[in-house]
Formats: sequence, structure tokens, C-alpha cells
Amino acid sequence: MTKQVEAEFQKQPKKKRPVGRPKSGRKSYQTVRLQKKTVLKINALENALGVPTQDATVDQAIERVLNSLNADEKRSYELWLEMFEKKEGK
Repeated sequence: MTKQVEAEFQKQPKKKRPVGRPKSGRKSYQTVRLQKKTVLKINALENALGVPTQDATVDQAIERVLNSLNADEKRSYELWLEMFEKKEGK
């Protein structure tokens, strides 16, 4: 019986993951151009830290940088972020 099940399993075509962005519509994407060496570093961090996605890796790195900002840098960051969010909303 197990040989029959194994044979049927081998005959079934492998299901491939869909290519491209998810169709859920819950996430908003924007293109960012990075050099290959930077992408390799992100991938290495992703695997070393066990982070599930490149986006999560970058987000985690940004959070660490934000936590290390002094008061003036933090205020400047908040002003720039607010400006970019308003610009994106138009």
C-alpha cells in the first residue's frame, strides 16, 4: 500500500508558488533599488537572525537605528517621515 501511495505522490505535479506580489491587497509595495552587495548582506542577516523576510530584516535594522538616535536626529526623522507620508497621500 505504501509503495502505491508513493508512486501516486511521485506522479503528481509539484505545485509552484505563484510568481509576483500577493493579490491580497493588504500590503502596499514600492520599488527600492539596492546594490547586489547590499542585498547579499540583507540575505545573510535574514538567515543568521532567522527573520522570515527581507522586509522584516530591513524593518528590524531600521528600528535599531531609530532607537540609537539622539533627540535632534529623532525630531528630524519624524519631520521627514511626516512630510513623506503627506506627499504619498496626495
